Formats: sequence, structure tokens, C-alpha cells
Amino acid sequence: MPLPVAELVLFTSSQAHQKDQGILGRSIDILNKTEGKIATYHGPEVEDPTNGYLFVLWQTLGHHKALMSGPTYPALVETLKPAVGGPFEMLHINFTKDPTPALEAPVTEVALVTLKPGKTKEEVGPLLHKLTGLPAPRIVLSTWGPTVEKEDTMIIAAGWESVEAHEQATKGLPEDVTKFLASVRELVDVKIRHGKLKKYD
Repeated sequence: MPLPVAELVLFTSSQAHQKDQGILGRSIDILNKTEGKIATYHGPEVEDPTNGYLFVLWQTLGHHKALMSGPTYPALVETLKPAVGGPFEMLHINFTKDPTPALEAPVTEVALVTLKPGKTKEEVGPLLHKLTGLPAPRIVLSTWGPTVEKEDTMIIAAGWESVEAHEQATKGLPEDVTKFLASVRELVDVKIRHGKLKKYD
């Protein structure tokens, strides 16, 4: 079965959305009636609740593009406006594993991975594949994928039992793992945040 394409919207959360995430209810209703939509998740960033995450899993990128060029899209954009309090960015990610378990975990690590000048996805890809396959206690699932929109950007999504579980997993690592992580950071810059996502049907 083909892997879903993940739409990720990174947005500044409005005061109204921070108080009541249910204001996106009309948006969810429209998405639920859209062909090719698999699941929708959204929620605040743990580190800074003024930031929000919206993940939508699609059967294909074409299904989302069809929505964006279709007659219901202007209405969908209008329903999103009350939740957005500032800048936002939309990316599509071709994850190497189905990200569903990571998105449904108690806490979802969202890591923005950006190539350093002169480095390529061909160099970094195998390292990220190894990185997301490393065993760790209290991890649900870890996967990565390149973004469609940005040649130099990849996303890691990992599910954890808690932020503390992720923090503990990074302590006391074997020397070979520490060296491996250092080799990855020679090629990329990594910004790690965590979201508390909820599935909306």
C-alpha cells in the first residue's frame, strides 16, 4: 500500500485557537468531505503554545492539489483564519514510513532538518534513515522525509511517551552513537520541537 503524503502547516496560533482548538471544527468538516483525505491532526507546540501544528495525511499529493484548485478551497481558507494569528508555512512531506503512530503518540517530535551549504539530500538521506531506526526507550515511531517545496529541507517526526522521555533518551548515549550524531550535524542544522497533537475526525 502506498505511503500517504503528509501536509504540514506550521502556524502562529491566535489567542482564540490557544483557548479553544475547536474553532477549527468547520475546517475539519470540509476536509472530511474531501476525497483522498486520510486523517487530520493538530495541536500546540509544547515549548511555545503560540505556535501550532496541523498535519493532514493524504492518499496522494494530487488529492490535496485538487482541493486547492477546487471550489471549496476559498471556504476552507476562511475557516482557518480565526486560528491563525500570524505567519504560517505549508509543506508536503514524503515520509519513508507511515507517520501515523508518531502523530498519534502522546507527544510528537517535529524536527526541521536543513542542509548546510554544499551538502545534498543524497548524502544526508542514508544518515537520517539510520538515525530514525536507532532503538530508544519509550519511543513510538520515528520517520523522516524530504519536503516537496524545499530542496534543502527534511522533516523528522517521532512519537514519544513524553517530552521527558525524549530528553532522557538523549542522555548517556554510547560513544559510537554520539559520534554518529555529530557526523549528522556536520551536514545539517536541526531545529527540534514537540507538539501535542489530537486526531480530528
